Amino acid sequence: MITSIPYSRLLSSYTLPLLLGIMLVFSGCSSTKTVPEGDALFGSYQVKVKDKGDSSNRKGDLQAELAETVRPKPNASILGMRPKLWIYNAFYTKKEKGIKHWIMTKFGEPPVLLSAVDTTTISGVMSSRLQNRGYFNNTVDSKTTINNKIASIQWTATISEPYRIRKIEYTLNDSLPVLRAINATESESLLKTGDPYDLETMTAERTRIDQELKEEGFYYFSPEFLIFSVDSAVGNRQMDVLLRLKNNTLKQAIQPYTLDDVYIFANYGLGDTYIAGDTIDVRGYHYIPDENYVKAKYLLRSVFLHQDSLYQRQDALLTTSRLMGLPAYKFVNVQYEPDTTKTNQLDAFIYLTPALKKSLRAEVLMVSKSNNFVGPGVTVSFRNRNALKGSELLSVEVSGSFETQTGGKAKTATESSSGDTNKNSALTSYELQAQATLTFPRIVSPFKLHNLRTEFVPKTKIGLGFDFLNRVQYFQMNSFNATYGYNWRPTRTITHEITPINLQFVQLLNPSDKFTEILADRPYLQRSFENQFIIGSLYQLTFSTQMFEKRTHQFFDNFAVDVSGNLLNTIATATGADQPEVDMPREIFGQPYSQYSRFDNDFRYYFNFGKESQIVARLVTGVGIPYGNSTNLPYSKQFSIGGPNSLRAFRARSIGPGTYDVPDSVASSYFDQLGDIRLQANLEYRFPIVGFFKGAVFADAGNIWLLKDYKNAKGETDKEGGKFEANDFLSELAIGTGVGLRVDIQFFVIRLDLGIPVQVPYLPKGERFILDDFKPTFSGRNSMVLNIAIGYPF
Repeated sequence: MITSIPYSRLLSSYTLPLLLGIMLVFSGCSSTKTVPEGDALFGSYQVKVKDKGDSSNRKGDLQAELAETVRPKPNASILGMRPKLWIYNAFYTKKEKGIKHWIMTKFGEPPVLLSAVDTTTISGVMSSRLQNRGYFNNTVDSKTTINNKIASIQWTATISEPYRIRKIEYTLNDSLPVLRAINATESESLLKTGDPYDLETMTAERTRIDQELKEEGFYYFSPEFLIFSVDSAVGNRQMDVLLRLKNNTLKQAIQPYTLDDVYIFANYGLGDTYIAGDTIDVRGYHYIPDENYVKAKYLLRSVFLHQDSLYQRQDALLTTSRLMGLPAYKFVNVQYEPDTTKTNQLDAFIYLTPALKKSLRAEVLMVSKSNNFVGPGVTVSFRNRNALKGSELLSVEVSGSFETQTGGKAKTATESSSGDTNKNSALTSYELQAQATLTFPRIVSPFKLHNLRTEFVPKTKIGLGFDFLNRVQYFQMNSFNATYGYNWRPTRTITHEITPINLQFVQLLNPSDKFTEILADRPYLQRSFENQFIIGSLYQLTFSTQMFEKRTHQFFDNFAVDVSGNLLNTIATATGADQPEVDMPREIFGQPYSQYSRFDNDFRYYFNFGKESQIVARLVTGVGIPYGNSTNLPYSKQFSIGGPNSLRAFRARSIGPGTYDVPDSVASSYFDQLGDIRLQANLEYRFPIVGFFKGAVFADAGNIWLLKDYKNAKGETDKEGGKFEANDFLSELAIGTGVGLRVDIQFFVIRLDLGIPVQVPYLPKGERFILDDFKPTFSGRNSMVLNIAIGYPF
């Protein structure tokens, strides 16, 4: 007899531990399959520090540091199982080719054997590490335990009170410039009296002094010229530290240098030779050979090396970084040589190798948008990296696409709340886009501004674009845009982007009878689609620490402000224009203009632990406020939610506003579920699986709302339940969870996220939690959603 076991019972508190136990036993048995006789699998290890009498409270840090010295490491494990080793054993073959060999070597990992672990050598390394931390009297022992051919090793380090620094002296004669400069840095020393002796800190102190000297002109100085003498015979576990200069220090290392001639090879190629006649002098620089490639007045904005100035490493690094940021150049090399006629002076040579000036690229691709439109597309892009002989980047891109909407109704299912199947045909869309952008690697302004001293090139961007959209069943739309803005990074973690001129004109063309009927019934939607100018400014502030890859805690925050129409409305009021009304807004060039303020913030926190594991939390908030000449936000500025980068258990634009239940007549159009307020939260745990396969478990929550109720043509509330209410918004959140699989091959990521809805806001209160009614299918109510995308969601 075959008996079916219910899914809920299978995962009961009794069955699940039993299954895990069976898996662990099976994994343990298979782990030793390829372990030779007389040997054992190096399964695990532990490092303990006995710190009796140690007042420094560094036990945890010491255990972590000593654990890092263990080599080799045991096979990677997850919950006690070793998937890579299991794959290696399951597909083990002595053949050096074939599918089994490929799987064994590509996804598997050979067993780490106990015979490969030299416990005596490792104990010695641990003892040396402890001595470097001030524990000169330490012992390290190891104990090996073998059970079923799986070995476990425990190292035990015994320490007491470390030696501490009693006195620090810089025993330097200040008769030489370098010695005076070193003594001047003593107040910033990393060494402090009373601190435990630490070799790593002493090494860092030498590096700090060298960096300080490099800013004082000592080009040839090196940390190796400094030596610490330590006297540990003073008693009571104390020592005196003396810093001195080595006797054999090079003569040129103890004198500061200034810059004499600066040569700039503006169009350098390997093997190039130049003669004296090739050189022109520009503002004290020797510019070689001429200005036919990049004009000197533009290039010199990125050069911070000046004749007769003291050599400073920061100026050299800043010059290299800024020149590398110019689109016109592929390689930058800065070298220094002693001047042949003057003592203690350097000549600087800047070699600039041009990048490919012009490029043309064509791409045929499958377009997949957040609103569930998919289809083929083609993009042709042209780039000129030195358009006006000032390293300006001219980018022209033309694209076209044919798209069909997929995903059915804008809910978690393809059925209405009454259970009827939505029979609306899929939308078809054609789109043609053209965008031209000219980027200047400098601030272009009518006002004379000081050259920004940052390692990142400040940029000025001018853009012109056109977009034609044809939603076959509904409407056609033209959109024109023009922008003028600036981008600069004062530090590595902060980026400012301001667009003082942001112009856009949206024109609705040839609306179908069906779409005209929808607009007539919804004045709110009609005003969103009307022809209008958007004339305003944008500002974005981005803070990110993600470039510091080794940090446990990383942060990202992007804050954006978008305002429109304020200046126009102020001018209109000042000139005595009539006050705007709902049906008679103020106009410019015969068309109304939008007036609003829109605020958006995207905050992310990354907690990195283990080798590749990560927990990511995200909070997105936004609000758009129409006023003055507008009663609602333009269609393109309203918020939507749902989709592969938002709420992954719900299809794009399928949620909200609020508890609004979209009618079947417009359920497939996706233009009716927009709002003025957005709140979204995501939590995701990312972990490695095997090779370039990564896994994820996630939970998403969010919704959009309207700032106020809007009336339809009959005077009834349009989008019932869409208004934001502070007392109810938590119960109106759409909540979903799921699991993900990512193929991460470094230069791009293919992502599959399986979303499962948990709470649906458009259902009546008391019925919104739907997990009990979950069906493991991709159709019908409360079904799963499979998201396929490129890149991580956040």
